[in-house]
Amino acid sequence: MSLSDLLLRYCSQNNIRYAGKRIVVALHLDQHNDYTDGDSLWRSLRTSGVKISPATVYEALNWLENAGFAERKMVDGRKSLFRVKILGTSLS
Repeated sequence: MSLSDLLLRYCSQNNIRYAGKRIVVALHLDQHNDYTDGDSLWRSLRTSGVKISPATVYEALNWLENAGFAERKMVDGRKSLFRVKILGTSLS
């Protein structure tokens, strides 16, 4: 099952709006092979032509983490890095 299908199912089961920008952030995050920070992800989205604010990217990343689709790693005690969870322990 694809990440978008899993997100759609999760939203449907939990009565949550299937927000397009969350999905775009999730799919773009899934294209990265390793952890990435929100600012780099935002720049990559903007370069791809997606009109999105840094705040929306971080809101989506936090939502994805809370929903169990992404994991966060802290670097230097202050910088958050994110990635889609790996198959076997995850949903990607």
